[in-house]
Amino acid sequence: DDLSRLLRAETLPAGLRMRQIRPCRGSYCGHLHLVLVTSGRISLELPEASHEITAPAALILPPLPEAVLKLDAGSEGFLFGLAPQLLGEVLGLDAEMERMLPQGGGLLLCTDLTSEAPPDPEALARAILLEAAQPRTGSRTSILSCLRLLIVQLWRNAHQHLHTPAAGSDSQLIEAFRREVEVHFRNHLPVSGYAARLGVSEARLRRVCLKGQGKTPLQLIHRRIMREALAWLEHSPRPVAEIAQSLGFSDAAEFSHFFKRSSGQSPSHYRASLSGRGPRPGTEADSFADWP
Repeated sequence: DDLSRLLRAETLPAGLRMRQIRPCRGSYCGHLHLVLVTSGRISLELPEASHEITAPAALILPPLPEAVLKLDAGSEGFLFGLAPQLLGEVLGLDAEMERMLPQGGGLLLCTDLTSEAPPDPEALARAILLEAAQPRTGSRTSILSCLRLLIVQLWRNAHQHLHTPAAGSDSQLIEAFRREVEVHFRNHLPVSGYAARLGVSEARLRRVCLKGQGKTPLQLIHRRIMREALAWLEHSPRPVAEIAQSLGFSDAAEFSHFFKRSSGQSPSHYRASLSGRGPRPGTEADSFADWP
């Protein structure tokens, strides 16, 4: 639970020559990275494309081991890496926050980092660095708050749009389904209800999900509910009955049955076994990037 294991917080100082960084390698292979460029220019190279961003600019980079950052001489900025556990804390139980992150293997590019309203991204970055370098009471809360604000500011400046029509490619349909799940999973909307909202047949939705994810729409919905349940059990002292209610279950018994069917253990047993355990049950790929 040491914050230093979960957060990578570095300045990118100006150099006399071009530098190359592979941010998602080694101990940071599973990290989401936020890159801010305050002066100069940085290029991002991926196998299928390359991108150049000139200060003031930023990008949000999913865990892509093949990604290479090249900093021109004199370029400066900040580099933050968030381990999945920390990213989960930043997102919390806010569906809107998760929709601000790039989906699948994509990335979010912000080519105009001028602040629309305070606090500006550079001020947030410096605050995170200060709290990480000199931890004290409340530092974790402060860092989480700054990271949330930073993601919001980058998303706003990137002018991303949430509404993707379901008609078109299979990937568009999956993206639209994912967003609908984020909004409605607590309401336990049936698969037929999602299909109706997306304007497609239930058969097509099932076929696309099985083809792209190897799971049925219902399994994907249940995965999202489980991830929310695990977050509550890990990070909140609320009783199981209250968590069940917040997730839309009629009572604690119904929630416990669902949780045990999905994980092999009851919510109470899972919470009691948190110390000294391995990965969370059934969440190997549960992150913002598990749907393309």
